[in-house]
Amino acid sequence: MQSFLLGYLNAAGGTPPCQQDIAERFNIKHPTATGLLSRLCEKGFVEFAADKYDGRLKRVVITQAGRDAAELTKARLDGMEEQLTSNFSPEELGTLHALLDKLVENAKNAGGRCRNKEGE
Repeated sequence: MQSFLLGYLNAAGGTPPCQQDIAERFNIKHPTATGLLSRLCEKGFVEFAADKYDGRLKRVVITQAGRDAAELTKARLDGMEEQLTSNFSPEELGTLHALLDKLVENAKNAGGRCRNKEGE
């Protein structure tokens, strides 16, 4: 879960999310988000910054160490995907992706929590 969150924060542009945004995005409860973010903060991967318009809100900002960890994880996952799909033809990969998209959609409709490569 930490890797997913770091990947999300690393890819996000614009205003950093607040804890509530993260809880909603990842379909987790507030205490779970608090624990997850606390662990990432302890490791130096994220920091909290006050919102410039609402001092009650704390924005979650990824640090350079967090970016480095997210990029390393992405490189490892990309390498694994390359190995797993190395002997597939482009047509077979297209079919595989279409079937996996259907599977993810079915899981979403069943109330599951699934994310694609972009964290969606």
